[in-house]
Amino acid sequence: MDRAGPPPKDKVEALKAIAKNAGVNKTQLQSLCAVNGLPKTGNKPDLVKRLVDAIQQCVARGDGITFNTFYNSFETTVPWFHSFVASTGLLQQPKPQPPPQIPQTAIYPPVQNHGNSSNSYAMASYGVANGSYNAPKGVSRPLDWYNQQRHDFQFKPSVFYEIQYRIGEVKDCERMLAMQQHRQTVSIKLRVADHPQLSNVGNDPSLRIMMYCAAGKNGVQDIAFPYQSELKVNGGEVKANLRGLKNKPGSTRPVDITDSLRLRPNTYQNNIDFTYALTRESFYLVVYLCKTPTIEELVSRITKKIRAESVVTEIANKANDPDVVATSQVLSLKCPLSYMRLSKPCRGLNCGHIQCFDATSYLQLQEQGPQWLCPICSKSVPFDQLAIDEYAQGILEATPKSVEQVTIEPTGKWIEPGAEKVTVPDSAEASFVDDDDLYVSEVLSAANHDFSTPGRSTTGASTTLIGTPMNGSTGGTPSLARSSNNNNKRSAPEVIDLTLSDDDEPPRPVKRANYGMNAYYGSNS
Repeated sequence: MDRAGPPPKDKVEALKAIAKNAGVNKTQLQSLCAVNGLPKTGNKPDLVKRLVDAIQQCVARGDGITFNTFYNSFETTVPWFHSFVASTGLLQQPKPQPPPQIPQTAIYPPVQNHGNSSNSYAMASYGVANGSYNAPKGVSRPLDWYNQQRHDFQFKPSVFYEIQYRIGEVKDCERMLAMQQHRQTVSIKLRVADHPQLSNVGNDPSLRIMMYCAAGKNGVQDIAFPYQSELKVNGGEVKANLRGLKNKPGSTRPVDITDSLRLRPNTYQNNIDFTYALTRESFYLVVYLCKTPTIEELVSRITKKIRAESVVTEIANKANDPDVVATSQVLSLKCPLSYMRLSKPCRGLNCGHIQCFDATSYLQLQEQGPQWLCPICSKSVPFDQLAIDEYAQGILEATPKSVEQVTIEPTGKWIEPGAEKVTVPDSAEASFVDDDDLYVSEVLSAANHDFSTPGRSTTGASTTLIGTPMNGSTGGTPSLARSSNNNNKRSAPEVIDLTLSDDDEPPRPVKRANYGMNAYYGSNS
């Protein structure tokens, strides 16, 4: 493109169509705005309008240089940019070269593309738009496979399902008129003999036969089934969630029908019946052979790391902020999704917190209903933004499994609970402290003071007076005085019920000491 000339019309329309496409998420739109010097605040419709208006201004000014910057940013930010413009025909493409003559039953080497998840597990085109004709290991490709895939649907990328091959034709689920109340059924016939690629399904558990459905043909599509629909294979109903999460487009999973099919003998004809009703738009039904990696394999593909040194620096920088009072914080070692101890501490690269979630639990949740939102801050965390936190990993390795949380100091150092021992009085020794002992101590310490109370003589205060029992028996030690009242006192180990009211309790034994003193004086008078 001539950088000094006006922007080409076909490229202008291509950028506007991609900006308005539902496949572009808010994070990508914000990145496009930031790269091109536009504000990145606001909701998704505001971001789309801002980009479209900026493109229109470039056209009005004839500014090809600025438009070229926009075009390059779209190419690098939107993973499916080239496949989209190729499938929609918005750009004037040169006449493509015919594909090479490939043998009917050739086996092709695998595609080594595990590095970038946004391109590795993406579209039904499986790399054809980029000129790649490689097929997964062990899968045979018929000669017409390439032409078939060029005109196929493009579903949103998913790390859980790698589309390998389309089985049969795309079936139209026509919309029903307002007066139509009956149900309609779309049938698909499937025989292994007609699709040699299915012969490996029984030997490879990662190969699955799945049914997809879309509400449109153009652009990247979400998986969406009619609101009222059911699926039967060989007369048996397939139990599956065909609606996804409420008000969450894109959260519907493809339906795995592998276990309901009969793959032996290979001449057996399987009948797939899809029944739907009360739909005002057309849907398109298609069956794919998919490769499904396990959760453990996906966890091993998380190669990005958050260094421990960067976490400590981040904590220290926040503590040094003059507008923030630096205090210690608690870091939980339990996953907020499974409430189990973390195994692979993980968080998004854009997350501003140090709390982590478990990578296995997070991927299991996304497999059931893909939303790709952080369970802590609700920010978008797609698979390619996941990173293992080495700071939390080091804490997990240095602490026993019984530890559920640690304290993080403002300097970034962590302290295991129990490091600072708090002195607590011995409960067993404290339980033997009696109210009478306290009272006797007070009287002994006050023997030299002049005080009087009703009913108590103030003359001749001595320890003998305190120790004389009520029945006038001899012996004169405080221990004997206490032993005479043991029949009315609770024993030392007895548990005190704090739920009882004062009215239900007997008179406190400590008050009976007054009567003991009066009885002694009475015996001497």
